[in-house]
Amino acid sequence: MAVLEPDGRAHFFDFFANMPGLGLRGGRKARKVDVRVDYGGAVGVYRAGAASVAVPGLLRGLLEVHAAHGKLPLKRLVSPAIRAAREGVPLSRLQAYLFTLIEPILTLTPEARTLFAPKGRLLQAGELLKNPEYAGFLERLPDEGANAFYTGDTARALVDYLQSAGGLLTEADLAAQRPLAGPPRADRIESATLYRSPGPSRGGAAVARLLQGYFEEPHGGEGEAARYLGLARAMHREVEGPGLHRGTTHLSIRDAEGRLLAMTVTNGEGSGLVAPGTGILLNNMLGEDDVLSPDRPSPKPGSRLVSMMAPVILQTPTDAYALGSGGSRRIRTAVFQVAAHLLQGWELARAVEAPRLHYENGRLEVEPGLEPATLEALAVEFELNLWPHRDFYFGGVHAVSRSGGAWGDARRDGHTANGWSR
Repeated sequence: MAVLEPDGRAHFFDFFANMPGLGLRGGRKARKVDVRVDYGGAVGVYRAGAASVAVPGLLRGLLEVHAAHGKLPLKRLVSPAIRAAREGVPLSRLQAYLFTLIEPILTLTPEARTLFAPKGRLLQAGELLKNPEYAGFLERLPDEGANAFYTGDTARALVDYLQSAGGLLTEADLAAQRPLAGPPRADRIESATLYRSPGPSRGGAAVARLLQGYFEEPHGGEGEAARYLGLARAMHREVEGPGLHRGTTHLSIRDAEGRLLAMTVTNGEGSGLVAPGTGILLNNMLGEDDVLSPDRPSPKPGSRLVSMMAPVILQTPTDAYALGSGGSRRIRTAVFQVAAHLLQGWELARAVEAPRLHYENGRLEVEPGLEPATLEALAVEFELNLWPHRDFYFGGVHAVSRSGGAWGDARRDGHTANGWSR
């Protein structure tokens, strides 16, 4: 989470997952379920199951940030979520489609099937997703705080449940999980400043390198072909180098005082296991090669896992923007392209909605909407995969500006909202 205060002070909070296994004695037989996801133009391989669950950090992080900086009572903040969990939320077409992609995960256990396939099949667009157990958990949260999840009976039940299925999580892991807080890294890009994670998350650093590489050469007045060729070349240099990838959902906020907040959170694809007594679908961070690669040494228990999430604040001489994206490997390239457009004077909506590129595995993925001359110029240097339509594969950059602009990326059902809804 990146925050820029009205007076110019900046903060960064990291509450990503930790590596489990503190105090664990003896080996655990890993029981992961391989899942292949076909995006229509690319295929991803993920793993679920108890052995994929890392130490959850989001809840404690949000609670500690609220305790330090929040103004509204926690009970008031969770009331809309309680109502939604109990009464149900209708699935959008995109959400229902995403459910089909990860069906093996959402139907892995009886508890998951109760949530996502209550009628013996996956919920469909327009049907209500209900989670009464989660509503009950949220009702306890204002009084119990982090203890509602990280200590006591709930923690013991969660640990017993996961370890019986081959997981690594311990009560010591849950008790030790804490957010990291401090000043962000500030990178100078042209006449702007990019505020991003100081580490261990590497997404913001990748966005900074992409922008610096792109602006080594002028592109602003050279037409679409030159601009997009510059974007593709910057991606090629960055992706061919070292880097890790991960991320999923993003929120950008501007409050009435002009404070900006960019927050990206992830549950991965989910592990298929639901934490007992909470209704919470647990993460599968240890099932992501981008986070826990077989080619690198395993992190020590208790250490913060590295991700490519990239919540950033971009401050220009005339405005400031909070932005970020979901989209795993596409996070850095999506945020980079929107930021580059903004630095070239584009309006926020145009910057978000513009056709996107993504370079991976020696191929340039290309959204529709570019001019034929641009495609010809790209094809001279890259192997192209032309997508027939805009797709959530290319990320979902949701952004707000201090001056009052806001735009939700339609690729991922992005929306904007004003004010507090009671």
